[in-house]
Amino acid sequence: MNVLVAEDSDVIRAIIMQIISELGHTVCAAENGLEAVELFKDQNAEKIDLIVMDAEMPIMDGMTSTSQIRTLAGDDWLPIIFLSAHSEDSYLQKALDSGADVYLRKPINKVELAAQIKAMGRIAEMKNKLDEVNVQLHDLANQDGLTKIANRRAFNERINYELKQSHRNKIPFSLVLCDIDYFKLYNDTYGHLAGDNCLKKVAKTIERSFRRETDMVARYGGEEFAVLLPGTNSDEARPLVENMLKNINALDIPHSSSEVAKHITISAGVVTHNDEENEKTSSTFIHLADKNLYKAKEGGRNQIIVSA
Repeated sequence: MNVLVAEDSDVIRAIIMQIISELGHTVCAAENGLEAVELFKDQNAEKIDLIVMDAEMPIMDGMTSTSQIRTLAGDDWLPIIFLSAHSEDSYLQKALDSGADVYLRKPINKVELAAQIKAMGRIAEMKNKLDEVNVQLHDLANQDGLTKIANRRAFNERINYELKQSHRNKIPFSLVLCDIDYFKLYNDTYGHLAGDNCLKKVAKTIERSFRRETDMVARYGGEEFAVLLPGTNSDEARPLVENMLKNINALDIPHSSSEVAKHITISAGVVTHNDEENEKTSSTFIHLADKNLYKAKEGGRNQIIVSA
C-alpha cells in the first residue's frame, strides 16, 4: 500500500513512518492537514491507499483535512486512521463524523497501530479484488457472448451519450448499420456452427477496420452490426466504411448461395448527426441509418449508402 502520514511532530511522524515501512508499505508524509490534502490531490505518481491522520495540527487540523479528503475521494473508499490525545466520547464522535474509520489515542501503541494498518490493508485488498470482479461483470454484461464485441445493451447506452455530446459540443457523429448479405441462406447451406464462426470473423474484421479508441463496434442483433463514429462527418465516414467492406470481401468466406458474390459480403447504411441540427433521439437516428441500409440492400447489396 501507499500510506500517507499527516503528523506535525517530527518524532511521532518518524515513529509512524518506521512502523509502516517495517510492514512493507510505501510511505509519504505531511506536516499539517493542508499538506495532506495537497498530497492527496497529487496522486499522479502514487495512489494513496491509507492515511494516518493526526487530529491537531497547525494550518489545518486533522478533522478539516479528513473532511476535505473525503470530498475529494467521492465514492472511492479510503481508510483513514485518526490519532488524538483526546479521550472524550464527544471528540471521538466528532472525529468519526469527519470521516475517520479508526480512532487511536495517543501516546501511540506500536502494536495497536500496526494491527490497525494490517486490518485496513486487508480490507483495501478485498475491496480492490471486488472492484476487479465488478469491472469484469460490467464487461461481461456489455459484451456479446458469441463475437466478444459490444452487445446491444452497450450500444444503446453509448449512442444516447454520443448524441448528447454531439449536440452539446456541436460536433458531428456518424452511425453505421451493417448487415451480412443473405446470411439466412448461408446458415441453410453451411449450418449454424459455420454461421457462428462466420459471425465471429466478420465481427473481428469490422472491429479491426475502425481503430480509434472513441469508435465502437457492436453486435446489433443476429447478423447485424453497428458502428459508432464520434467526431466523424459523412465525408469522413464514407472511406472508413468502404475500407470495412473491402476487408470483409478480403476474408473470402465461401458463400455459394449468395446472389451477390461467391463469398460473404456486407451492406451498410450510414447517417450523420451534424452540429447545426437539433438533437435527434436514438430511435430516430437508428431509423435513418436503417433506411440507408435498406437502400443499400435494394440497390444490389455489398455496398454502402451514406447520408448526412
